[in-house]
Amino acid sequence: NHPWFVNILWDTTFLERSTVDNSSIHTRGDGDGVSPATGVPLPDSSYSSLGPVTSRRVARVTMAGVTMLMLGTLASAERTPRKTPPMCGGPSLWFNATRFNGVPAFINTTAKTPALCCDHCAANSECIAWNQKLPSENCFLWSAMPSRSPPGAPPPKQISVCGYRHPPPPPPPPTTPPPTTPPAPAPKNTMNVLMIAIDDMRPELEPYGSAHMHTPNIGKLASRSTLFSRAYVQVAVCMPSRNALLFSRRPDTAKAWDISATQWPRKCGGPSCGGNVCDSQCGIKDASGKLAVTLPGWFYENGYFTSGAGKIFHEGSNTQEQDYRYSWTPSTTNPSSGLFEASGGPDAMYNGTKANPSFYAFDVADEEMTETMLAEHTVSVIKNLSATPNQPFFVAVGFHKPHVPWYAPKKYWDFYPNDTITLAPNVHKPINAPNIAMQDVVRSWATPHVGDPLSCTYTDLCAEIYPGAPFAHGRPGITEYFPFDNSTFPEWKAKQMRQAYWASLSYTDANIGRVLDALAASPFAKNTIVALWGDHGYALGDNAEFAKQTNFEHATHIPFMISVPGLAPGISHALVEEVDLFPTLVAAATMNSPNGPLTIASCPASTQASRATALCTEGRSLLPLLHNTSAAWPYAAFSQFTRGSDCCDCPAETSAACCECTEHPPHEMLSAQFAVTAAPKDYEDPIMGYSVRVDKWRYTAWVTFNATAAAPNFDRVVATELYEHPESPLPVDWSVEHTNVVHESQLASIVAQLHTVVTKCGQRPDQCPPELLHGLV
Repeated sequence: NHPWFVNILWDTTFLERSTVDNSSIHTRGDGDGVSPATGVPLPDSSYSSLGPVTSRRVARVTMAGVTMLMLGTLASAERTPRKTPPMCGGPSLWFNATRFNGVPAFINTTAKTPALCCDHCAANSECIAWNQKLPSENCFLWSAMPSRSPPGAPPPKQISVCGYRHPPPPPPPPTTPPPTTPPAPAPKNTMNVLMIAIDDMRPELEPYGSAHMHTPNIGKLASRSTLFSRAYVQVAVCMPSRNALLFSRRPDTAKAWDISATQWPRKCGGPSCGGNVCDSQCGIKDASGKLAVTLPGWFYENGYFTSGAGKIFHEGSNTQEQDYRYSWTPSTTNPSSGLFEASGGPDAMYNGTKANPSFYAFDVADEEMTETMLAEHTVSVIKNLSATPNQPFFVAVGFHKPHVPWYAPKKYWDFYPNDTITLAPNVHKPINAPNIAMQDVVRSWATPHVGDPLSCTYTDLCAEIYPGAPFAHGRPGITEYFPFDNSTFPEWKAKQMRQAYWASLSYTDANIGRVLDALAASPFAKNTIVALWGDHGYALGDNAEFAKQTNFEHATHIPFMISVPGLAPGISHALVEEVDLFPTLVAAATMNSPNGPLTIASCPASTQASRATALCTEGRSLLPLLHNTSAAWPYAAFSQFTRGSDCCDCPAETSAACCECTEHPPHEMLSAQFAVTAAPKDYEDPIMGYSVRVDKWRYTAWVTFNATAAAPNFDRVVATELYEHPESPLPVDWSVEHTNVVHESQLASIVAQLHTVVTKCGQRPDQCPPELLHGLV
């Protein structure tokens, strides 16, 4: 007998700026509740982690003196973001509920009292909840998707808790500003697109040769797709990687190298502003003011219905709530993001303290987890689109797992028994690798805050493996030496983390299966392209690393497959990049149209000119490879990663918010963290590592970098790396890059050639002269 679950995540920004009475949030229901008009009390109930509302109970949650009452039959409540709600009727991300009748999921009106706000809700048949925000007199009305009633059962009644109705108020103003360009009619004979994005997914999958993995649904998709065995991201961390894919611009063009509010191409990095200065005039746009067009935005502007859910762009305000203003059909609610379970479960405790562990096996059905709710939301979108079979669509869903925390139903751990878990083939730092090539992500997860040994990002890490951890029991913990801490994990913990990652990945595979099954059962099965990709790779103890944020193979190599109806499946060993997806999907979707396939123009050769162009690509269409997996493809794959590029030269008169500099200057940070041996004064600038992957080699050059101008100085080389790779791309070899051979004399000519490639092509590989890659690809 399972009650409903609602996850309330408010940050202090909202609480400090809002004066809310005792009945701050109310919903419709069966008559229970507190009416601001009548004062009739509602019964209390508990709340737990996010999940479906399956009974119409009430939860009263008190936080910082604010009581929030939740009541109703919301079927797709996914997450409560931590931002202040919009003040002028703008869309909200509190519920991810696609509306096909144009009704927004969240509307605003004016009401001076809670009673009047409740009246507005009572008068609006779409309203199932309201929120009164004082003293601004804003009244927020919530609506949601139809509830999950049993088949054949009537929908649950929705009676206002206020107890009376009034005539409806005037229609609210539109909640979503129109995209930059109104949509044009879709070309004839176009195909639909279903795009599936997965966070932190490395190509440790059955189709890539990992027989120990249980990923049957991805395997089924791969069997009818062109699978790209050597696909790479431009940056091995979420936000800049997704920026590169969705805008089809290289990191130095977009000035997007890290997770930072100053590196969002809509408001930063454009041709009219220097450095990382950001405001409404500073985005990538053309001379007429038209802002850069994204992958889903192109489909919207060309007559497609576009709907996204989950993590497509990066979470939060850094990407203006999933770019809702420009990329998605306005009648759809903004795609939600950050759909993580609220906690590690009821029995995750350390010394009587509630824990936030890095993994947890929930003993619940899939349907009670938010990631499955996300899948079911996408299923409902596909089913509802069946009512308009002639309307082409671009539907995107972004799953978070296997991103940490690794939370999934318990049954997925059963695929990976404890006695079958192995360590990474090479758990040590690559021989002769420079320190700057490494990262310390897990150390940051495990470092406790001052005064509380259990107050780190993930409790099990600071409790079990950090030096002096209260539950370490003498086991070796994370060393104090930066950054090579990951190879010092006790073996049992490394295996535990690998098992949790694999279980989370299998859970995501099951959710992908739900979406693919819905597509197969729809009228669109034979007319829908399916593209699946990971936003970067992931190290699981490989080369002394966990997580990403490096230029190593395991961080940059991604799963990447595209299924196009009418084209034969196969495996391509071409070196391809995430920036190629935008032009590829446009060409594939329109290849049967009268003027198709349509193409996205290549960006101007000048990076500055590219920043002044709204629609162009710095990638290449993969359509030739979709037609023929053996087609000639004389290109390399390029990646880059920064050490310190969040620092920039802020003009004295500019707000300090224009930069996100570290506490110490870059040279101090780099000298301390990466043991750079040159004098600190030689490293006043950040350092950028430019990496090129060719058939047999990966070469990386770390050079000083001017983040203000997005300009590397290849004359100031900090370190270099060269790693040899096997000739056969499949199965994926997880033991690679164990030795840096850049200083071996017999390889001097290869090093010289690859250094020239990085120097001439590292910023704009799409402009790389083919002769530079002769003999390498």
